[in-house]
Amino acid sequence: MHREALNIYYKNVYSENEILDPLPEDYKINNDLLVGNLTNEDLMSAVSGSYILEKLNNRTERNLAKYLNDVIINDRLATGTRETFTDTFVNYLFKKLEFDEEPLLMRLQPDFSFTVSEKDISAKVEFSIVKEKVILCIDEDKHIRSLRAKTEYGESQISAEILACAFTNFNNADSLTFRMDQTIYAMRVIGTRFTFYKAFLSSDYFESLKHGFPPENLTTTIFRFPPNDKATFYGYNYADKDHRCLILDLLFRLKEYMLKV
Repeated sequence: MHREALNIYYKNVYSENEILDPLPEDYKINNDLLVGNLTNEDLMSAVSGSYILEKLNNRTERNLAKYLNDVIINDRLATGTRETFTDTFVNYLFKKLEFDEEPLLMRLQPDFSFTVSEKDISAKVEFSIVKEKVILCIDEDKHIRSLRAKTEYGESQISAEILACAFTNFNNADSLTFRMDQTIYAMRVIGTRFTFYKAFLSSDYFESLKHGFPPENLTTTIFRFPPNDKATFYGYNYADKDHRCLILDLLFRLKEYMLKV
């Protein structure tokens, strides 16, 4: 189902503050996740027994460096790429960020769905982080070369997942936001590249779906950061030491937002 028929549109934003509020000035991040500020070139050599790993401070830094090495090497392959490397990297990172600790809950490949004029459409998310009123959807692609313009480089799927997550909350009588407006966060991970999304969907929008596609006056905008400009077309790159701190800042902002709502 084409997203434009559902009146869903993407919009670039150019400041992280348009997606999430800044962290408190005294907020302490887990510096181990910076992986000793290793460069992409360093990470390409981060294999067991290498001097690159020996100069890191602890097990977390070494493990993360090795997971990143797997993804980077896999990303350079023309054939035989494996999605498990990205899965393992993201899963490890999110566990270190404690996205799987109470009151947050991590769910692998949950099924969400939405209904348009009595037709059910399902969307399987790679995994989600949930806490009562809020859902974070994470979508992964193993390889840049698996993306195509006709799928909007994975964003057609993401828009369907956002709508399905929001509709599930809206339509579930046990949800704390049952029949209410919905705010959904999502993330696309392509190898080591991260893009963040935020969408607001009104209750009127959901009600209109009972009768078919929504009318022109009911739309949904998905805000995208970083923008899909030339420099960050596929998002910030965790393998880039300068991008790494930006990604972590956004991930910690997401965590704080989810803990507070």
